[in-house]
Amino acid sequence: MDIPPGVLLNSIKDFCILYFKDAKHAKEAPSHFYVTFPIKDDLSLIICIITSQIESSERHYKRTNPKAVKSLVPIDRNIFSFLNKKSIIDCNQAELLSKEELKKRIDPGGPCEIKEKTVPSYLKKDIGSAIIQSPLIAPYIKKLIKGKK
Repeated sequence: MDIPPGVLLNSIKDFCILYFKDAKHAKEAPSHFYVTFPIKDDLSLIICIITSQIESSERHYKRTNPKAVKSLVPIDRNIFSFLNKKSIIDCNQAELLSKEELKKRIDPGGPCEIKEKTVPSYLKKDIGSAIIQSPLIAPYIKKLIKGKK
């Protein structure tokens, strides 16, 4: 049974892994996994993309902002069994979106589902720390994360 994205997003009360096709990406781009968690009275969510493009992400940040490499959090099948290969959570691209804004970003022609509702507490901490230490994240987002801890 397909759950409408609005209902799905309103059900997010803690960290989870959301899988969807981002309407902001190119039409031929695949769907991606995102770490998603509520903030600011559950009206907004922070999302961080999960990518298997580890080497290209590291090269990009080493070239553009070397301090940002530390905000790439490694994960693999031992943490999330649905992953096909080693991946990273790119906390340099953390976005704060209202649930309504995120709903508009979900391509209606693509999938939208919660792939995992249980995120280990150490990983939640690592993600929060990586967002806070990222030189690319706006201070107001970092302040929201610090307030959530």
